[in-house]
Amino acid sequence: MNKYELIELLFSASEDEVFIDSDGLLYDIEIGHEEEKFDGFHTAFPACLTLKPKQEEYGE
Repeated sequence: MNKYELIELLFSASEDEVFIDSDGLLYDIEIGHEEEKFDGFHTAFPACLTLKPKQEEYGE
């Protein structure tokens, strides 16, 4: 997903809180960064932001 698409979705939502839903459990978000990667053959992955669930869960 493009970061501008995500920003647009976040701004258009009426809710204030954002969580990651994994198997019915809600997690706060940890933002990370991945450098550009090349597998040495023909596949390249651009640098990107990552959204990961934090360890503490918030329930259903």
